[in-house]
Amino acid sequence: MILNVFLFCMTSFSGKSQSHENADSLIIGTWKGTSICQVKNSPCHDETVVYHVTKHNTNSYEFNANKIVNGLEEEMGIITFSFDNKTKELHSNQYKGIWTFKLSQGKIDGTLYFNGSLYRIITVMKMNH
Repeated sequence: MILNVFLFCMTSFSGKSQSHENADSLIIGTWKGTSICQVKNSPCHDETVVYHVTKHNTNSYEFNANKIVNGLEEEMGIITFSFDNKTKELHSNQYKGIWTFKLSQGKIDGTLYFNGSLYRIITVMKMNH
């Protein structure tokens, strides 16, 4: 009986750990793509973006967001996202915006809402290193 309880606990523990490891392997890395402005006649410009993603804590990730200017990466800032493993979505409310990224097979499709309006549509692909 004690052995069965031990094996059940080990299976449950490794299942949780494996779930986080799977999310980590899907999310952590370098992503590159486009961030297209949806508010014309504004300071917003279409950009090629590169996100360097690292683990922040158990259920969140830091996106070091850069844009490409004259062929070089220029830092824009770090956005911390929480991850919902059921919906495969990343969410953040940083920089006075609502960021929602949907993860699907090496691709992220996302939006940034700013002041209640759709401000950007973001599409990035995971880079292989």
